[in-house]
Amino acid sequence: MRPLALCVFLCVVLVDSIGWAGGYEDSVHADPSNGVYREDLGNLGYARGNCAHCHEMHSSLTGLEPSPASGSPSPFSLFAPNYSASPAHPYSEADNFCFYCHNDTGSAQQVTNEDFSKVFGCSTAPNGVLSILDAFNQRSYHNLSDIRQFILTNNLDFPWYYEDSNPCDACHNPHLVRRNLQYPADPAKSVLSKPSDHFNLLGVSSLERMSRYPYTAPYCSGTSREPAGQGQGDGSDMPDYVGYCTACHNLAYTISSSNPDLGARNLYQIDWSSSGDKHGARNADNGVDIEAPYSSTGGYVLSCMDCHEPHGAPNLALIRRRVNGGDLYGEITAFDTNAWGYLCTRCHKDDADAGIGDHYKWKYIHHESPDAPYPNPKQCCQCHGSDGGMGGGGGMGGKPPINCNNCHFHGGTDAWAGGNKITF
Repeated sequence: MRPLALCVFLCVVLVDSIGWAGGYEDSVHADPSNGVYREDLGNLGYARGNCAHCHEMHSSLTGLEPSPASGSPSPFSLFAPNYSASPAHPYSEADNFCFYCHNDTGSAQQVTNEDFSKVFGCSTAPNGVLSILDAFNQRSYHNLSDIRQFILTNNLDFPWYYEDSNPCDACHNPHLVRRNLQYPADPAKSVLSKPSDHFNLLGVSSLERMSRYPYTAPYCSGTSREPAGQGQGDGSDMPDYVGYCTACHNLAYTISSSNPDLGARNLYQIDWSSSGDKHGARNADNGVDIEAPYSSTGGYVLSCMDCHEPHGAPNLALIRRRVNGGDLYGEITAFDTNAWGYLCTRCHKDDADAGIGDHYKWKYIHHESPDAPYPNPKQCCQCHGSDGGMGGGGGMGGKPPINCNNCHFHGGTDAWAGGNKITF
């Protein structure tokens, strides 16, 4: 731990220099209407947005300042410990300094933050979260300990991150973040900083937006587009979420998950290049009967946020509860299930959309569409299996349906077409 005096000196110098550069003073944490504020300090005359609402320069102020939550000064002179080394899920306020405020019942300051599906995806469903703490306490979530361990392990690539740093800092610079809640279609109000570019906001430059790809924004409500029904549709008002997420989720890094709810495992490596996933820059070939605003001509590069939430979600794998202008029919609670069809049908035509059967059934797109990948009925056992358990179906007795994730997942190569493996 650094000496307290040194931390205070560095903090004052850093904040002062950032302020003159138009950084902290332009951030939401410094905003005179929405910035950081602890009532006890406000009663002492500290204006909203003052650094002292987070950083305690002394152990007390005229004997009236609340004692540090931990009973002793914390790293970076924060009023509470920055991060608990081994928090158990579900997280509590004391596990992360950010949760003292980003918590709709926060003890320091109550801040409402709804999820991506609500703020940017136009969801009106009543089951959304109301805070960042709530978002992290859902079925799937970015594991904070895993983030911390990953970035420390690769510290040569992220030298700004210290042993005492907060895992939230991996994606956000607290001295730069702005407020996109009120301005969801204004890329200048970014809350994001890439781990590899921590001291700049992502998306402020037009070169760091989804418009750098052949991108089409999904529907939000009706025919209005994301973000928030205010989007232009071409990605010019969306940060480059692909570049942002693949700063960590790429072929160079192995990311280990210790999520106790799902079991320890290595996450799929993401390749969004022309030789990688078909939802990325790789061209689609067949089986792409899709819904508006997309067409079967393909050529799209999707944004990671078109399907995923950033903090947590009621579905596995951070899958959003609303995608492409509609809420998912149900929740995805297991990997080996056809409930993944709730997600797929938001963009791909199921049998009901094709007029031949029920929702969340996929005979048309796989076998009867003009561009179906498996039109030959003699190929059935290659995917659906046989009584002997052959093929990708894992012994389904030759009867459909099979689990979606037998074939479809990032980097997957477990599907067969005419005896040749194909990648999704």
